[in-house]
Amino acid sequence: MVKDYLTDQEIKKIEAFNSDSVLVEAVRKVLLQGLYTHGVLKKGQKHNPLQNGAYRLAGLAVENPIPDELLGQHIRGQFAGMNALENAFNDLEKITSKVKPTKSPFNEAE
Repeated sequence: MVKDYLTDQEIKKIEAFNSDSVLVEAVRKVLLQGLYTHGVLKKGQKHNPLQNGAYRLAGLAVENPIPDELLGQHIRGQFAGMNALENAFNDLEKITSKVKPTKSPFNEAE
């Protein structure tokens, strides 16, 4: 399946990336942190409710009225994007060029 769109060299690079679990988690954190921590209070920083994506969209509705239905669609879209990225990381972990040996159903000692 991945051979349809990845070269052998690309698969080997992904395997090298996947072999370093610290690097994988670091990259995941960098790519997803804005979505996960959007609006989370941090020590030494001023509170700003508009840092939260949902509150920011609701705040925009004050100046430019947005129907609740549209607001919900935007929030659902943000979630869908975050979920798609997380699923892509899960798919990335499955990419390998190695064929996993299967256990023979026959007794090879006979």
